[in-house]
This record gives sequence, structure tokens and C-alpha cells, in this order.
Amino acid sequence: MAPSNIGVSDKAWWVGTAAAPSIRYPGPYQRRSTYVPVGDGTRIAVHVFTPLGVPAAEKLPTVMCVTPYFSIMEYRTPIAAKLASKLAMAGGLETAKNLSPYGFAVALVDGRGSGASFGQRDTVFMRQMVDDMPHVIDWIVAQPWSNGRVGATGVSAVGMTAEWLATLKHPALRAIMARFTVFDVFSGTHPGGLTPSTFMQDIGRLLHCMDANRLGDMPESAVQRAVLRALVKGVQPVDDDGDRSMLAAAAAEHAGNGYLDVDLVAVTNRDDPMPSEPTATIDAQSPFVYATDMIESGVAVYAEAGWGDGGFIREMISLYNTVKNPGNRMVIGPWPHGGRWYASPLVDKKTPTHFDHFAEMARFFDLHLRDVDDGIGAEPPIHYFTTGVERWKTSDQWPPPGVAYESRHFGAGGALLESAPETPSVDAHRFDMSATTGPDSRYGRHLAGGRFPVRYPDRAARDRTLLTYTSPPLRADLEVTGSPLVHLFASFSTPDAAVFVHLEDVAPDGVVRHVTDGLMSVGRRTISPEPPPYWLPGPWRSLRADEWTAATADEVVELSFDLFPTSHTFFAGHALRVAIAGADTDTIMTLPTRGGIPEISVQLGRKGSFIELPVMR
Repeated sequence: MAPSNIGVSDKAWWVGTAAAPSIRYPGPYQRRSTYVPVGDGTRIAVHVFTPLGVPAAEKLPTVMCVTPYFSIMEYRTPIAAKLASKLAMAGGLETAKNLSPYGFAVALVDGRGSGASFGQRDTVFMRQMVDDMPHVIDWIVAQPWSNGRVGATGVSAVGMTAEWLATLKHPALRAIMARFTVFDVFSGTHPGGLTPSTFMQDIGRLLHCMDANRLGDMPESAVQRAVLRALVKGVQPVDDDGDRSMLAAAAAEHAGNGYLDVDLVAVTNRDDPMPSEPTATIDAQSPFVYATDMIESGVAVYAEAGWGDGGFIREMISLYNTVKNPGNRMVIGPWPHGGRWYASPLVDKKTPTHFDHFAEMARFFDLHLRDVDDGIGAEPPIHYFTTGVERWKTSDQWPPPGVAYESRHFGAGGALLESAPETPSVDAHRFDMSATTGPDSRYGRHLAGGRFPVRYPDRAARDRTLLTYTSPPLRADLEVTGSPLVHLFASFSTPDAAVFVHLEDVAPDGVVRHVTDGLMSVGRRTISPEPPPYWLPGPWRSLRADEWTAATADEVVELSFDLFPTSHTFFAGHALRVAIAGADTDTIMTLPTRGGIPEISVQLGRKGSFIELPVMR
């Protein structure tokens, strides 16, 4: 049975213990927009939002959101603008209207080749951002309303640009809040050497529509497209573009844009050259490659992540544990991409989060951009949410102190045991290639925008076609916080296969709730000999071409990898379950089945397969 506090406990942790930041200017805001020329003369569209009622003598800190998409839609009516916001279609406007009342100027910047900006966006567009944005920051701090300090934030690709800005070492840039984004682009988009199909397809479609200023074509369904066309005219032009001619000219230049999604699908190895730019690899714009620059910048970094946010949850923890700058923070909530929805295993319905992301953003930027401490300075640097008990917790480090690994061993008859079986045996299983976690799971539709939550329906029926290992009912509550590590000793009938391992919570009434999972290509099992370039919870695999190794049917191989991080309490009377699948058809591209449908033979016994659980003692 779910706790009775569902729906009310997912609040900001400071409720009742610390004061929320003050709304300084509760009235409306004003928007001004213009083109800012950068080094080569390309005009970059900048939309600045400032609150009304600010005394003339007061200077405002500025928070930037630099996007490779577009910043603002031009709505047909004020009512349309309100409706678009409710449908999570507002884009950067949501950040501007929610953050400016706290006394910030918010600068929404269309990157080169995007939105209302001129120019063409290369596939490796980090280089262009790094070249262009110092000019934009210089322009910001030269404005009469600026206090000379700048921060940056954003979700997904906009969060990645915030990480890139930290590499500039610009003296005005003091803090960034990277939200639901990547640190290692290749690993984040090729988890375990596999490719999320739904994510790539959605991003590719969206980018082409945005760049051509065909925003009405972005949604997936015909109904959604009709609604959006009724709400918006297109990308918001700058103030001096009354006839939209400059916007049309900018959009025409976007026809020469490069598209990273095409390269992400085309490459299968980290060291593969990108088809659009053969002299570069995906790593050319991975923030982790520039971690030293981020550290030398001294910029305070706030990583915001959600347990259900694709592979980005692991990316944000890697960022936090690698770039160790003074003032760094991390928050991990029960959220999908963007943090709009409450995504605990115990929440079955589409439920909004009660967490105030923008109030927390204001607290962070207050401290670093105007030297005002709203209480955040005295708090532990990490806040994380434990599902099951549905409670916020704090820590000074990740993993939290008190976590130690405990093993659970796979046993005959589908048992999950505290001790390894004495007698060796083998579980043979033919993968069901129609297995799926559904379109709303970790790598599902939510990655295309904030309109969808992450939900895993009761998995009891789906588990019947999978290879499962289930523990006896627990005698006491068990909190798992961190990254479970699976060690699978098995042989495979095909040279390669995709392996998905799910950790599940089996309730006394038989309902099976998904807690976390991990995935790995068998051909990617080789652990790299060199040390990892950044912090990881499990083995480092470079995913280079020379580390791919075929499996043979008579060879038992070890497949060891971490599942995505979690914090979940399994209650007494519930059981732990590990479920093994060979496909996730709704979200992950299926590997070519050379040799037929893969069969797995799992080794059991004292030298057999097991999972290590990070247990909070």
C-alpha cells in the first residue's frame, strides 16, 4: 500500500525549516529584444526580461539561457500565451516570467543559426557558442540595469550550453545551474553502447521544424499540431523587426545548419568520425572534455537531476563529483526530464510536482550573483528524494555516508538469495524481442519536452516473458540509495545482444513497481584499461571501436555494469526482483539479430551471477 502522504510530500525541502526567497517585484515584467553582433558580425537575437518597479539606482544580476532551439514563441493572443504555458509549450518564457520577479534580469539568447538569430549552426556548435557568447556577456554587463554579474541555466541542451559557458572563464560569469542535461554527450545518448530511438527521432523532427520557423509542425499528433498552430505565429522576432523580414532572412540562413541528431544516430562508437564533420567526434562538444576549464573558471555549479530522466541522472552526478568548485550543489528529485511531473514508482497518475524549481534557482543565484544568502549557504550541498517513503534527505557527498554494497545472488527457480547457491546451474532463456517498458518510461516521450511524465505501469504481466529473480519478502525496510551494480555471468547464442536489467519492488498484493534499470550491449562488455576521465559509479567503458568484442555461444562472459542511480525504500513484506530482458522496443533501437533471436544462459552458483545493492545502513 502506498503511503498516505503521496501528493503532498514532494515539496521544497525548506518548507517549515527555511525561508523561501522573497519575491521582490510581484508585478509584471517588461521584455526588450535586439540583435547583438558577435565577432564575425553575425547578429544574435537577445530577449531581456526585467521586472517593473525596480528603483533607478538598483542594478540587477542577469541569468542567461542560451538555446540552440529558439527562446520565445510569438502568440496570436494573450489567452493563447497562457494556454501554451499550461501545455508546457512556453519554452524559455517560463524561466523568464518565473525568475524575474525575484529581482533578476533574464536574457534569453538564440544561439547562432537558431530562433531569430542569423548564421548557420555547425554540428559541433560548442565552438560557435564559445566564440559568440563572450560578446553577448560583454553586452549584458554594459547595460545600465546590469550589476556586472551573470549566471546561466537551462534544461537539456540549454543546460549543456550553460556548462559550455563555464569554460569561457569570463570574469562576469559567476554561477551556472545545469538542469537535466549531459556531461558526456556520447555516453548520455548511447547508454551501454545502445541508442534510444524515440529520443533521437523526436529531437530530429523538432530541430528541423524550429530552424525553419515551422513551430506548428513540431508536435507528434495531428491534434497537437492543430492546437499549436492556433496558438502561435512562430518564433518571436526582435523589437525592430516589425514586418518580420529580418526573422525570415535569419530562418533562410538556417537552411545550412548541421544536425547533431543525425550524427548521433549514424555513429556507433565514441571514436567514429561524424558524417557531417569527419575531422571531429561527438566528444568535440562534451562538457567532460573541458572539465579542467570548468574547474579553473571557479564558477559555482548547481546540478539538477531527476531519477526518471533517461541517462541524464547519471550524467549530473558525474558532473557534480568531477567539477568540484566552491559553492557547488546538487538536487535529485522524483522527476522526469525538466522536473514538471512527480515521477515516483508509487505515483500512477499524471501528477504535477509541488517542488518550486524557480524559487530554488533564485536562492542559488541570489547567493552568487548578489551576495544575498536566503539560507542556502548553511544547507548541505546535496538534497535528494527517497521514493517509497517519499521524503527529502540531505548529504554532504554522493553516494551519501552510510551506504554500503550488499550482494543478492541469482538462484535456481527464479530465486534472489542473500548467499550464493552452493550448487552450480544454468538458466537458459530465449529473449522476447517484443519486450518493452512502454512509451512513457525512462527513454520515452518525456525527453521531447515537459508535456509527459515518466510512468511504468504494473510490470507483473510483462515480467512473465522475462527472466526474473525474486527475493523472499523482506523482514525489515530496506533503503537502496546509489547505483546498483549487476554482475552477469552468461553465454549468448548471438555475437551481440542487448541486455536490460530492471530492479523492481514486488508488493504483497502482487503489484510490481519499477525502481530503476540499466542496459548494455554484450559486444561492449570490455572494461577499458585506462582510468575514467570523470567520476563514475561503475566500470568505465570508452565505447571505442577497438573495444567491441563478439560473443561466442560456448563462451561464458562477464557483463558488469551499473544501473541508473536511485533512492528507494522497499518496505517490510515487499520483495526485491531483478528482471532481465533482451529488448525495449518502444524506446531503444533493436540490435541486428545476426544468428537469430538471442538466447542467454545465465550462470548460477558460487561463481555465478549477482547484483550489488547500495544499501543505506
